[in-house]
Amino acid sequence: MPKLSAAKGRIINDSRGEKTIEVTVFSGNAEVKASVPSGKSRGKREAKSIAPENALQNLDKITRAASGRDFETLREFDEFLSAIDGTPDKRNLGANATLAMSMCFARLLAGERGIPLYELLRRESATATPSFPRLFVNLINGGLHVDQSLNPLPFQEYLVVPQTSSPEEALQSTFSFIESLRGVLASRGSGEKFGDEGGFVVSGINPELGLEILDETRRIHDGEVDFGIDAAASGLYSGSDEIYQWRESKWKSGELLKIYEWIVKRYGLLSIEDPFDEDKEREWVELMRSLRREGKESVWVVGDDLTVTSAERVKEMAGLGAANAAIIKPNQRGTISETIAAADLARQFGWKIIVSHRSGETDDDFIADLAYGIGADGLKSGSPLQEERLVKYKRLIQINKSLNGKKQQ
Repeated sequence: MPKLSAAKGRIINDSRGEKTIEVTVFSGNAEVKASVPSGKSRGKREAKSIAPENALQNLDKITRAASGRDFETLREFDEFLSAIDGTPDKRNLGANATLAMSMCFARLLAGERGIPLYELLRRESATATPSFPRLFVNLINGGLHVDQSLNPLPFQEYLVVPQTSSPEEALQSTFSFIESLRGVLASRGSGEKFGDEGGFVVSGINPELGLEILDETRRIHDGEVDFGIDAAASGLYSGSDEIYQWRESKWKSGELLKIYEWIVKRYGLLSIEDPFDEDKEREWVELMRSLRREGKESVWVVGDDLTVTSAERVKEMAGLGAANAAIIKPNQRGTISETIAAADLARQFGWKIIVSHRSGETDDDFIADLAYGIGADGLKSGSPLQEERLVKYKRLIQINKSLNGKKQQ
């Protein structure tokens, strides 16, 4: 089993130009790297990342404690990390430090066993059957992911989801859609401005506008696609007034519910992520009930800030009937084992799972192996116009080519 001999780290810039960490771990002659993304809009129950400088200082503490120890499994190593940290949210070591070490150990373990990373991650899961996820591609950025001087739309993400699980076909369809979308935006007099996740910025106050533009594009696009949104409603919620607000627009929860009911009917939405504030579980439950009444129970009501990749939180929300899908983000938990545990439990409840990037990304493609290995229903990695997003989609294609090559042998 891998024995850690050393770990070193450095500060790098993420896709937003903000500081994050890259860690290199050594074990015998083996050397692996991992870099960690960061999110701008975070659920309050997420594991806590700390300042990159402080996270790097904790690498020595981890490697000293691991010196001479054998770890048989990734779970055993991750439990070791959690024990050293000693808090439920990784606030001592920092979830960025623990996640980087967890990712590195997974790569070391896969290398030692002579198996692909995705196969190691499959074996860590209690429920996984590897399969290619559908791509959830954020082509119009809004909300807090955009420079506010550009007057972006209220919802954070307007997503295009090609109707194929072939990563090559999905990426090709996405690039084709982007070219059509450019034409539609130009015809509307919109210049090319981009948000944090590489998607186009559209100015306006009407949350439906992004879908209207995508729908216009869909009518001229040669390919079948679905749509989704990430409302990121915790960022819209004003707790003191109990309203959702974006610039001069204000909505009570019932009014926001009506918007969701309408856009599901009008645009045939596949998914609605974070439709209400993370603490307003009753509003989530009412949306689920409304969709069932309208015969739209196949719509994915996706928890992100609501569930924060927490098995405990998934169980609680499933019991309430507040959602039927969950975002899976490794840095919301701080270890890969805890991430997979949340995905396993969500699947046991019959939920869809979407492995996701963060708004501040790096060129690490780990989540592509994770999505395929655990058989996620979706992979959300932003616009392929941004290289840090594109590498995740390219890794899926690489996995597919490798598997096809094995079949031909």
